[in-house]
Amino acid sequence: MSLVVVGSMAFDAIETPFGKSDRIIGGAATYIAWSASNFATPIKQLSVVGGDFPKEELQMLEARGVVTDGVEIKENEKSFFWSGRYHLDMNTRDTLDTQLNVLANFNPVVPDSYQDCEFLMLGNLVPAVQNAVIDQMKKKPKLVVLDTMNFWMETAMEDLEKVLSKVDVLMVNDSEARQLSAQYSLVKAAKVIMNMGPKYLIIKKGEHGALLFHEDQVFFAPALPLEDVFDPTGAGDTFAGGFIGHIAKTKDISFENMKTAIIVGSAMASFCVEKFGTTRLKEISKADIDARIQQFVQLVNFDIELV
Repeated sequence: MSLVVVGSMAFDAIETPFGKSDRIIGGAATYIAWSASNFATPIKQLSVVGGDFPKEELQMLEARGVVTDGVEIKENEKSFFWSGRYHLDMNTRDTLDTQLNVLANFNPVVPDSYQDCEFLMLGNLVPAVQNAVIDQMKKKPKLVVLDTMNFWMETAMEDLEKVLSKVDVLMVNDSEARQLSAQYSLVKAAKVIMNMGPKYLIIKKGEHGALLFHEDQVFFAPALPLEDVFDPTGAGDTFAGGFIGHIAKTKDISFENMKTAIIVGSAMASFCVEKFGTTRLKEISKADIDARIQQFVQLVNFDIELV
């Protein structure tokens, strides 16, 4: 049984108040795979790249147990490219350039070798593409997790509603949850969104942590206060990778285990922001991850006596 990851593998160029990168490797599926491969393998990648995407990047992922049979390489075309500039608060950003390139006509074909999919992680993509992947699965995976964004709510809401009815877990940030539900209160927003299909909702709040909703239960995970936040690009995808990696490793889709998965995801995201792109994710060891997760435990661990 396996974890299948669907999403973009791309180039980014990033400006933050603390530095600037040239074209570096990015894309939702790239971050998810680097993060999840710390916990669960094999990870089966479904994506598309141009002939300009470095082969050694694919080889590095393969060395970590990521299967790339489902990564289509269009030799005569260019990979997806995104460029953005972050403001001082590191939460708001301006998109400077988006070049869809190979993503413009991405029609993923799920290989037969991916049909053993137990856990399906749908990174942020055109909802119709996410839907097409679900429909190609001969057997419903044990858990389907979907990430999306405000752009699709504005341009492809009908397709988004269709795919939301087929997923178990939705991941969005707080402004996207409010936009999708037309509710300001995140508790009310969660109820509206869960009525659209997902049994679980994760609302990412950046430096303010994340919320997990299921029926009438709520869990809050903090974000680790960091001295240096260098580049927030990919933090949400790295969070998703840590979350689904833990779930795939433990094969436990209970609310209780999802709490742990959110802490794991938050820990992975806290590494991602420390350097540009995937740099930090390529450096960390299991000992680093274990120590960081322990920091999260200490962050919210307290004894109380009511008098």
